Amino acid sequence: MFGFLKRFFSASEDSDAKPVDNTPNVEPVAYNGYLIFVMPKEESGQYRVAGLIEKPVADDEHAENLKHAFIRSDVCMSKPQAEQITLQKCKLFIDQVGDSMFK
Repeated sequence: MFGFLKRFFSASEDSDAKPVDNTPNVEPVAYNGYLIFVMPKEESGQYRVAGLIEKPVADDEHAENLKHAFIRSDVCMSKPQAEQITLQKCKLFIDQVGDSMFK
């Protein structure tokens, strides 16, 4: 049980995921002033809903965009399905939480 939680909340060393402080090599989707990077993770032939939400900032206080990375418990049979669900969940999350996600 604890091994699952540890894997779920931390990136594995052999993972090809990029660190949060780097912009991923994925074309973002613009939505209400945010950028959504849809990045499902392959796990045992299935795809876990995951991605990154960024908000561009244009002030001198922040040197880079605000970022919120996430991995959900949702697992899909196909990558396109995981991408679609990721985008839907991101839009809903942005609408419900807004800038509070960066606190």
